[in-house]
Amino acid sequence: MGRRRLVIFTRYPEPGKVKTRLISALGREGASDLHKTMTENTLRWAKSLSRSDSKLLEIHFDGGTSRLMEQWLGGGISYIPQGHGDLGERMARIFQDSFEQKKKQVIIVGTDCPQLNAFHVKIAFDALGNYDLVLCPTTDGGYCLIGLRRMVPELFESITWGTETVFRSTLERAKQQGLSVLTLEPLEDVDIPKDLPLWEKYSFQFLSIIIPTLNEGDNLQRTLERVGKIHHGEVIIVDGGSKDRTIQIAENWGAKVFTSTPSRGRQMNVGASNASGDIFLFLHADTLLPDRFLSLVRKVMSEPKIVGGSFALKFQPSSLPLKYIEETIRWRTKLFRLPYGDQAIFVRASVFRQLGGYTDIPLFEDVEFIRRLKRKGRLLFIPVPVVTSSRSYKRYGVSMTTLINKLVFFGYFLKVSPTRLEKIYYKKKTNK
Repeated sequence: MGRRRLVIFTRYPEPGKVKTRLISALGREGASDLHKTMTENTLRWAKSLSRSDSKLLEIHFDGGTSRLMEQWLGGGISYIPQGHGDLGERMARIFQDSFEQKKKQVIIVGTDCPQLNAFHVKIAFDALGNYDLVLCPTTDGGYCLIGLRRMVPELFESITWGTETVFRSTLERAKQQGLSVLTLEPLEDVDIPKDLPLWEKYSFQFLSIIIPTLNEGDNLQRTLERVGKIHHGEVIIVDGGSKDRTIQIAENWGAKVFTSTPSRGRQMNVGASNASGDIFLFLHADTLLPDRFLSLVRKVMSEPKIVGGSFALKFQPSSLPLKYIEETIRWRTKLFRLPYGDQAIFVRASVFRQLGGYTDIPLFEDVEFIRRLKRKGRLLFIPVPVVTSSRSYKRYGVSMTTLINKLVFFGYFLKVSPTRLEKIYYKKKTNK
C-alpha cells in the first residue's frame, strides 16, 4: 500500500452553484442538498477502502475552502482545491502531481453516480496491475471513474467535456497512444430532472451488510464476489480470530474489518455498532445473496410497519433430503415468522438499536432476537432463496444433523440453558 491514490472530485455545496441542471426540479436548496448527500454517500464507501492505507484518499474540491470542506465532511482527509482550468486540465493536474509523488496507481471518481461503489474501485485498482487505463462509463456518454498507472496527458486534451462524446473520445485517444484499456460496465448518473428516479431507486435506505467470520477463507471470497456485483452500500466483516486468509480476503475486497472474541451474536453486535446503514443485513460467510436482493429488501422495507425479514433458503450442493428440509424451513418461516440466521436476516437499524442487538449466547442468538423483533412490528418473508453451504449436513449426515438440530431446538423452547445446549450440540456432533 502507499502507492495508490483515490481522489473524489466534488464541489462545496453552495446553493445555486451545484447541480444547477436540477434546480428547475428541486430548487436551489434542494439541488444543493442532493449534491451534499451524493458526496457523503461516496465518501462513506471510499473510507472503507482507506482503512488499510491512511494516505489513499484525497478530496479535490471546487468552491468553498479547505476549512469549510472539513467542517462539512470531517477531519482526517486531505482537502485540496482543484484549481484553474477546465475539467480535463484539473484531472490531468491531479494525475501529474500524484505520479510525481511516486504513486503507481491513481483513480479519480465523481459523486454523481449512485451505483458506483467500493467494489468498482477495488476492481479498477486490481486491473491497473495489467492495464494502462481503466474507465467506468456512464450511460449518458461520460465516465464516472478513470484510473491510470502512468501519466498520459493526451487523454485530457481537446475533449468536449459535459457531452455524450466524452467516453468515446477518451477511448479514441487511448487507442492512438497504444494504451491497454479495461472498460467496466456502464452505470447511470444523476444530472438532469429525468434522472432523479435513479437516485430514489439506488439511494433509498442505505444498507450495511454485516458478516461474522471465523476461518472462512474457503467461502468468503465467493460471498464477497456476489455482494460486490450487486451492492453499493457498506460491507462489514467481524472476525473471531481466524488463522487462515479470511481477514486478507476481506481487506482485499474493500470491506471494513473488525475483530472480536468468537461468538456470532457478539460479532454481529460489533459490526452493527460500526455500521452506518439504515438497514442491517446479517449474512453468513458461506451464504450467497440472490441477484435482486437489494431491490427486494428495499421494496419490503418501504412499508413503515415492516421491521425486518429474511429470505428463503437453498442448500448447495443439494439432495432430496435437503430439498425436503428447504421446504420445511419455508413453511416454518412463512407460518411462524421464525427465520434462522442462515436465511440472511435484515432489520431496521433503529429497531435493532432499540432492542439492544443480539443477546450474547452460544446458540440460538438468531431465534432469541427474532422473538423480540416480532414484538416491534411485522416481519416479511421473501420467497427468493439465499444459497448456503450444506457442509454441516455433509460432514455429519442429514439424519444425524437434523436430529441434533431438533433436540437442541426443543431444548431451547423448554428453557434449557443455551450454554448447556451448546455442550450437547457440539458433543453429539463430535461423537458422530
